Amino acid sequence: MNKSPLTWLRTTNSFWAKALIGAVGGALAGLAYPRFDLWYLTYLGLPLVLISLHRLGLFRSLWVGTIAGTAFYCIQLTWISLYLGPIPLIALSIMEGLFFGLGAVGISLAWRFIDQRNLGRRAAFLTAAIIATIWVGREYLSGHFPFSGFPWARIGVSQADTPLANLVYWVDIAGLSWLIVYVCSLLTLRFISAPPSGAGLAKRVANYAPVLACGLALYLAAVATVIPVGAQSGTMNIAAAQGNANAGLFAINPPGSILLKHLAVSRKLLATAKVPIDVMVWPENASDLDPISMPRVHQVLNSFVKNELKGTLIFGTKTIRDNKLYNEVVEWTPAGGAVDWYDKKIPVPFGEYVPNRSFFMSLAPSLIGMIVWDMSPGTRDGIFETPKGKLGSLICFEVVFDELSADLVDGGAEALLVQTNNSDFGHSDETFQQVAVSRLRAIETGRSVVAVSTVGVSAIYRPDGTTQKMLPVFKPGAMVDSVALRTSKTPAMIFGRYIEIVSFFAALLLVLISAIAITARKFKKH
Repeated sequence: MNKSPLTWLRTTNSFWAKALIGAVGGALAGLAYPRFDLWYLTYLGLPLVLISLHRLGLFRSLWVGTIAGTAFYCIQLTWISLYLGPIPLIALSIMEGLFFGLGAVGISLAWRFIDQRNLGRRAAFLTAAIIATIWVGREYLSGHFPFSGFPWARIGVSQADTPLANLVYWVDIAGLSWLIVYVCSLLTLRFISAPPSGAGLAKRVANYAPVLACGLALYLAAVATVIPVGAQSGTMNIAAAQGNANAGLFAINPPGSILLKHLAVSRKLLATAKVPIDVMVWPENASDLDPISMPRVHQVLNSFVKNELKGTLIFGTKTIRDNKLYNEVVEWTPAGGAVDWYDKKIPVPFGEYVPNRSFFMSLAPSLIGMIVWDMSPGTRDGIFETPKGKLGSLICFEVVFDELSADLVDGGAEALLVQTNNSDFGHSDETFQQVAVSRLRAIETGRSVVAVSTVGVSAIYRPDGTTQKMLPVFKPGAMVDSVALRTSKTPAMIFGRYIEIVSFFAALLLVLISAIAITARKFKKH
C-alpha cells in the first residue's frame, strides 16, 4: 500500500529522506528573517527539522543536523557573499551548521531517553521543554564560540515583526527563542503521534488542542503586554545623520570625503531644525580621518561642534593608540573637545581582524590577504555622559551580543545608540536583519534606540520597539526628535538575561544524563 506524503513524513527512516527533510526545514526557517519577512515559516521549518531528527542515532543526527543547519545559515546569511564572495558564506554556514549538528545530537539523545521512560501524557510536554532548552543552549554555544561567537540567527529574532516580539520585554530574545521552539516541538510531537488513519475529525483536532492552547496563550500574553514608553528622567533632542557614504572596508574614497558627507547633511539639518539639538549622532566610520591625531581634522570638527552644532557630537572613526588600531566612537563637546571615547569590544573576526592569521593565511591567502590590519578589542565602557543624561553606544554587530546591551543598562544608560556601517552589504538583507535586532533591544532593555547607519536603515525606536522616526535608505539625510530617557529595568534585564546561560548548562546536564541512561540500558540488555 502506498503511503500518503504525511504518513511518509511521519514514519520514514531513510537517512537521505531525513537529510532532505532537514535541509528543507532549515531553508524554510532561514526565510523567516527580514527582509523575506516570512515569519510564519518558522512554524513549518522548525517542525520539519525536528521531524528529521526523530529516531536518529548519534552519527546520523549529527549529519542530518549539520545539513539542516548549513541550509538554514546559507539562506539567512546570503548577504555575506556580497562582501567576499561565496567562500566565506559557505565556510561560515558549514561551521555554524556543525554547531547545529551538535545540538541535533543532544536533542536526539534526550528525545530517545524520554521515549524510554513511558511517561504517558506528560512525555510530550517534558520532551518539548527539553528540546527547547537544548536548542537555546546550542544558540548560546554558537553565539559565544569560537572567536567571540556568532549570535546572529537566533530563532527569537525571526519574530521581530510580530506581536510575539513584546515577550522579549519579559524573557529576553533567548526566552522568546525557547517559547517558539517549545510550541514547534509540541506541534512536532503531536504530528508524529497523530491518530491512526480513519480516526474521526474530532479526535484529530483534539490531538492538536495542547499546541493550539499554548500558541494562543503566547499570542494573548504578547498582545496584552503594555510596554512603558514614557520618559522617566526627562527627554533629549537627539539628531542622527546618514551621509550615504561608501564607507566599506575596501572602498577607495578621497581622504576626508566620508567626513564631509556627514558634515553636509548635519549642516542641512541645523539650518532647518526647529528644536535645539542636545546630541548629534553619526554612524560607525563617519569620520574617515582620525581627528585625534590629525590637527586639521581636529580643527574642522572642533569648529563645527563649538560654532554650529553647539551641542554634543558622538561619532565613529578609526584611531591608533599605543600602536594598536581601534574601531572607535568619540564624544566631542563644545567646551572640551574629545572628552570620552569607546573602542569596539568585539571586533568582527575575518572582517576587522584575523584570528590565528598564519593558519588561515595558509588556507586562503587571497582572502585573508585582503585584511591587512587587525583591530584590537577595547576595554572601556560604552557610556557617554551628556548634560541631559547618559547614552550607551553599541558599534555595528555588537548589537547582537546580549551582554553588551545589558552592561550598558547596568552602567546607567538611559537610551541606546547603535552606530553601524552597512556599506559593504549593499541593498542586501543584512541591514534589515540588524535593525530588527535593534528594535528587539529597545523592547528588551526598555530604552529608546537610535540606530544610525552610513547608508541606512537609520531610525529612532521607542522603548516598545515601534518606529518613532526613520530616514530613507541609500539617501543622504538627517533627522532629530525628542527621545524619552528611562532608568527602570525591564524583567528581561532583571532575570530574562540569564535564560540563555542557564539553558546552556541545563542542556549539558540533560544530554549527559540521557547519554548515561541510554548506554546503561544497552549494557543491561546484553
